[in-house]
Amino acid sequence: MKRIGNKTELALLTALAVLAVAGAAAAGAAQKAQRTGQADSAPPSVTAAPATAESAQDIHTVGMQENKSIYDQDDPDSVVCFYVTVQRGDAGSDTDHSFAEVNSAVRFVEDSHVANDIFARAIVQVGDEEGPRPGMLGYAATQANATIRVRGNSSSVRPQKSYKLDLDDEAGLWRGQSNIALNKHVFDSTRLRNKLYFDLLRPVEHISSLRTQFVHLYVKDETSGQTEFADYGLFTQAEVPTKKYLANHGLDSEGYLYKAISFNFEMSDALKNFDDPDFDQAAFDTILSCKGRQDNQKLIDLVELIADRSTDINEIVGDYIDRDNYITWLAYNILMGNNDTTVQNFYLYSPLNSRKWFFIPWDGDNCLHWQEDEIEGIDGNAGAWEHGVANYWGVLLHQRFLKNEANRAELAARVDELYETINPDTVQAPALEYDEVVRPFALAMPDIYYLGNTPEERQAVLTGLGDQVELAYRQFYESLHELMPFFMYQPVRDGQDIRFWWEDAYDFDNQPVTYRLQVAATPDFAAPAVDVTGLESTQYAVPADQLAAGTWYFRVTAETPDGRTAPAMNKIQVNDVYYPGVDRGEVAP
Repeated sequence: MKRIGNKTELALLTALAVLAVAGAAAAGAAQKAQRTGQADSAPPSVTAAPATAESAQDIHTVGMQENKSIYDQDDPDSVVCFYVTVQRGDAGSDTDHSFAEVNSAVRFVEDSHVANDIFARAIVQVGDEEGPRPGMLGYAATQANATIRVRGNSSSVRPQKSYKLDLDDEAGLWRGQSNIALNKHVFDSTRLRNKLYFDLLRPVEHISSLRTQFVHLYVKDETSGQTEFADYGLFTQAEVPTKKYLANHGLDSEGYLYKAISFNFEMSDALKNFDDPDFDQAAFDTILSCKGRQDNQKLIDLVELIADRSTDINEIVGDYIDRDNYITWLAYNILMGNNDTTVQNFYLYSPLNSRKWFFIPWDGDNCLHWQEDEIEGIDGNAGAWEHGVANYWGVLLHQRFLKNEANRAELAARVDELYETINPDTVQAPALEYDEVVRPFALAMPDIYYLGNTPEERQAVLTGLGDQVELAYRQFYESLHELMPFFMYQPVRDGQDIRFWWEDAYDFDNQPVTYRLQVAATPDFAAPAVDVTGLESTQYAVPADQLAAGTWYFRVTAETPDGRTAPAMNKIQVNDVYYPGVDRGEVAP
């Protein structure tokens, strides 16, 4: 997979971005130019407003049409109480499990999602702190009306779990939903980032958000003999994109809908249609989860278009991927520092009779995270490329789009437009408001036991969330001047040599790039056996007798004449320590 790029002057990009924002005040534009140190220039062309289903003459011109009134009845500062009584299902059924067995399900192995769902039955009831309330879901229920399982990937290995409640058809709906995700957000000491992420997204045009709700969960585990409800602390309920979600939000419930598990918009043996004789459901489930129409051909066609270098990327992002939606999705995640959105944490949606695809965001609990990572001493786990446009360079769709100078200018314009209403002040204010609700739970049992930070550290993270938006904004503009990262491949034996090889690193300024290769017996490269610099090629042969049989670690660093560097996007974990920019390979005897 090759990644190609050009560089444009940041001054020109910023000028294009600032002046292209429709309705931006002149004073605001001047302040942004001063903040980023850029000069003014001519704006790019401005596209017409997207058509609606009522106004469009062609279905393929209709943009994202979320019915924003879906959020009108929500109260962001409220807490709803869920009472869940866990029971064994019928003997021999797939729900014949104890709650302990449900909680034992590990859905994340060696940094990868695995399908390992264990279900039990449950009575789900909704109420307040006094108990289930008349007129609310499940009030009079005496028999199980749902299933319960653990949800999440890496969080599934933590003591506090997140849960998925799937209501039976006869149970009715809760706020138009039958799939209820209750998220503990164990990696977020504020316990409010996910709600903040989706609530700030609600008024943004060209994209849909999710309804969210703070939930106080009580569980009575009858499978272990409990007769009283136990306090499980605070969760955030986040609406799950399903066919019901599409209908509730004014979208096409008969359309195509996929959840990205590990999807890089490239063809693989796992991506086949359901009626293909070689279709492997288990393999498919490692990259995507189909939530809509059971037909993958439309998505396969899109992936093949992206792979076809003869097809203009601006034909793809325009005719087949809704341009406003895509640029808004990129800009919002960049501005909110939600880095874990390259191959997961999004849905792909396409109306049945339209050729267009749209991004729907999913999972924002890792947004604005750098300060918390630093406090916890895990900031070194992230690669130097994981910010701004560089974060998306490893995905073919994004790389092809971002190598275009005008596209980067349009993205910058959208980032600036969003920054007018999503900035340090407008993020900090709701965060502090939500904390009035969250703090009593976060600093009390059971949540404080697993909080992962002291109350003082948590407070520092909370009060610094607004500053993290400013950091993300600056990092985006810095990334437009950076050398883009690249992938290293596994070394291969070539006669009497071990050949190390890697992709080109691309520079928007088109300066010449040289490489440094290091090979060592340890991942910290304390004593490298190979250390060569000034390489103009993307491969280097090391005599086999220079590397003894066994495991070797290698890294490549790209550099331009003006001193800018870029690491590889590879990352490994050794003895619970992450090494960004490093990979390992075996040398046979």
